[in-house]
Amino acid sequence: MDPFRAFHTKIQVLANLNENIVNSHFPEELDHCVVRRKKPKTSAKADNSWSISSDSNDNAVPGPATISRGPPRLRPALPQEVIELILRDLSKVELLPVLRSNKALYSVAVRVLYRELAESSPSRLISLLRALLPQTHVHPHVRKLDLNIASLECPTANLYRTLHALLRRTTGLASLSLDLPKAHSPVWIFEGCSFKLRQFSTSMHCSPALARFLDTQDRIVQLTLRGFQNDTMRSLPYLYMDITHTLTGIPGSGAIEILKKQEAGLEPFVLSPGALPRLAVFNAIHAGPAVVGEVVKGRPVTTVSIPLFSTNARRSLDALEGSAVPLKRLSIISFDPDAPNYIFEQVATRFPELEALHIVVLLAEFTNELLLAACQHLRHFKRLKYITCVATSSEESSVAEEQEIAEKWHEECPTLRTIILPRGRVWFQKPARISSDRNWECLED
Repeated sequence: MDPFRAFHTKIQVLANLNENIVNSHFPEELDHCVVRRKKPKTSAKADNSWSISSDSNDNAVPGPATISRGPPRLRPALPQEVIELILRDLSKVELLPVLRSNKALYSVAVRVLYRELAESSPSRLISLLRALLPQTHVHPHVRKLDLNIASLECPTANLYRTLHALLRRTTGLASLSLDLPKAHSPVWIFEGCSFKLRQFSTSMHCSPALARFLDTQDRIVQLTLRGFQNDTMRSLPYLYMDITHTLTGIPGSGAIEILKKQEAGLEPFVLSPGALPRLAVFNAIHAGPAVVGEVVKGRPVTTVSIPLFSTNARRSLDALEGSAVPLKRLSIISFDPDAPNYIFEQVATRFPELEALHIVVLLAEFTNELLLAACQHLRHFKRLKYITCVATSSEESSVAEEQEIAEKWHEECPTLRTIILPRGRVWFQKPARISSDRNWECLED
């Protein structure tokens, strides 16, 4: 797996842990308890018979003994929507007998079977494409495609043509994820497609051709760009320069010159002003400030995940200020060795409305002194509830030291509810009605 994508997956898992899992186990109030009420006692007559009207025999409700059962029905009595919800809990293998049962259940099960298709094996993907193309009756049921052939060294043109043919037929597609080899960016496979996506994730390069495709997708809410700008080596100098600086302390001035030359020869990734009007979530894996700014500018983006490199970290943060609405959630993967010295200050001054902040620093350490120094910047946040700060560290911290950090952070930012510190401990604020000497507890406790 691409290491950049692995880092992005890691920070998303941490964010989910912080915002969802932790707080689901520690509710703010204790009043929301389940009250079991005793069932009223009923007479045996009420339990064993229907109530009968005394007006006339025609309007009487028949008792159980008089109900005519009739032959078993071939069509289920439940609405199709209810049956579909039930069938969604079955695996694809378990759906096969349902497909063979009768026509009524087949019409529901086939929608569930083909709603979401995912494949990461090149050989099985080819078999899937060949099997799907002739079955025109299932094409409208496909809502989600997740295809990963990044491990395939040299996909053939015929594979892309077959994929193109399927994409043209899946008119109801709403979610598409394409992982291709890094050197491949066949945007032409979207030509003639009429689907309107809500979620789109791709490893294709951020090229003008991809921008033109995005111009046609006015319903996209969540966008993930994992590709380089045009050249497959586009962002590697950033990372190598940061690693060199970490090991030697010498700035990579040569790499900076290379990047300037590359930028001068690249075609710009430019979206039309009216493109992506509903975009709310944007994830960038390799993109620099130019692409980030182009996607975010003037659009209602509230949730962002971006990488930071030493040569353009502040420019990338500046690019996020172009959103039409205040950011609510920000995830950062930093490759800048200097990030612990500035990251809290730069984020707090730009995005005081954040509700969740998740930071992963890969080439530097967060000392306890730096974490305590962040207090002066945390006070700028008005609504921050969840904060994650993860970094490699050679310094051991006791539970007491981390508790002090968590409590001081909460003093400066009273809205905080959960905190994940660099050593991986999860801290949460106790509900107000639980009496304790400590306001903040560690999940390990």
